[in-house]
Amino acid sequence: TKPKKKRKPPRKEIVLINLNFDSWIGTPSTVESKWFSSRGVDVAFLYDQVIAKSNFSAALGVGFNSHNIHMEAFPIEYMIESGGTYTKLDDSFFEGKNISVNKLSTNFIDIPFEVRFRSNPRKNGKRIAASVGFKLGWLVQSHTKTKTDEDYYYQGINFGQKVKTYDIPNLTKFRYGVTARVGYANFYVNFFYSLTPLFRDGRGTEATPISVGIGFSPF
Repeated sequence: TKPKKKRKPPRKEIVLINLNFDSWIGTPSTVESKWFSSRGVDVAFLYDQVIAKSNFSAALGVGFNSHNIHMEAFPIEYMIESGGTYTKLDDSFFEGKNISVNKLSTNFIDIPFEVRFRSNPRKNGKRIAASVGFKLGWLVQSHTKTKTDEDYYYQGINFGQKVKTYDIPNLTKFRYGVTARVGYANFYVNFFYSLTPLFRDGRGTEATPISVGIGFSPF
């Protein structure tokens, strides 16, 4: 009898849709991100290449990632003696006002890469899958959004009850970090840890982005 040929696993997880809880670590005690209300989303399209008819594959693609951090502070730009500016996440900016919404959003175009493992299919045809990877990203847009219960005045200017600012200075334009996923069938838990800080070194309050979430791969 001829031995059974091992079937090459089909390409999987071509589209990834993730809903994340975003946070910062390493921040001063006065700056605390609200992890439960800090939610983000990312979508990625990857080409999955099976490695030598094994259960392993490699995938490379492109994606979009939006991080939304809710916090008590506000980014304020200051001049520094060495030249240029420093962006401080200032917790005293609102002077005791009642803030209903205050968030900093950063949006990236990403290039994700993953090394993947998929188990042989079970009787129901579903697999256990896990991956580790690396992601490069370019910051394409940033803004803040703040809502107060009354008109907000700063340096004699009335900003009204809704304040929105764009292009936060000194943010890290080019970021990279590690990723991991583990799941069953089309669903998984995902993780991202940035190896670059939120602000450029020496140009802003210390903060390292991190995300944990759940994802779905329809294809």
